[in-house]
Amino acid sequence: MINKFMKKTGEKAYLKDLERIDLSKSDGGIKVLKDISYIDDNSAEHKLDIHYKSNSGLKPVLVNIHGGGFIAGYKESDSLFADYLARRGFVVFNLNYRLAYPTFNVFDQIEDISDAVKWIISNAEKYEGDINKMYIAGHSAGGVLAVAESLLCDDERMRADYNIEDRDYKYNGIILDCGAMHFYKSSLAYWGMRNMIFPKGYKKTDKYKYLIFDKNNKLSVLPKTVILTNEKDELRKMSYHFKRVLDYNNVDNKLFDIGSDGHIGIIFKPYTVENQKILDNITEYFELRGNKRRVLLNGG
Repeated sequence: MINKFMKKTGEKAYLKDLERIDLSKSDGGIKVLKDISYIDDNSAEHKLDIHYKSNSGLKPVLVNIHGGGFIAGYKESDSLFADYLARRGFVVFNLNYRLAYPTFNVFDQIEDISDAVKWIISNAEKYEGDINKMYIAGHSAGGVLAVAESLLCDDERMRADYNIEDRDYKYNGIILDCGAMHFYKSSLAYWGMRNMIFPKGYKKTDKYKYLIFDKNNKLSVLPKTVILTNEKDELRKMSYHFKRVLDYNNVDNKLFDIGSDGHIGIIFKPYTVENQKILDNITEYFELRGNKRRVLLNGG
């Protein structure tokens, strides 16, 4: 009963959040291609949108993964965020994936992200994307999926356990926005969530152990990682926890604890002066200064 209630609550919150997105802040100069299938099953959960500024030059690729507690949300919630990153010179692939409960789980989602990126690798150049400059971003629960996708690039045994074929690409950087990076913490609420989003007996599976980041020594292979949080983010402590984990594993990382926009602040309001500065800081940290682009508050 409680799981069904949480699922329905998540769906309602997503629909309510969509009304908060001010699409008038979008840039008409950004080309947007919507609802492209990355798996040929015509499922809405296997579709992606592409945001880029067409100028015939190859640009860094950014794979973007929405949040929603693993059980809710769609790519449309991140559409304005994708628009503003496209202004900074990225080709943004904004993904859907199968939502957990009652049929699917986090392991299925990790498979979906891998399949989406496989499609992106094969098609990026058509949309002026440079697969030699790959970045990945995840909001909230999407942060966990982003880190898992990056780990799969370097961990042969993890690929075998997930039944994912070998790959010849890696990421240059990761952006974790208000990530649920300590979802495995010991608490009644998170115990209930885990039982909802993972299959029965998940703790004994090989697949699950890779997501316990505290104990995963392969974390040291992660690329430069940006962690975003703010004083009103309810998962702020998780961001600081994950930074300590990255520091312990000698991962080059930078945490930006700026502002008070809350858990989905920069996703819904990338146009504020404060959030524009954060985006500038990210591109500078990734040494993409040539992609830095100031955007006026009126969306111009």
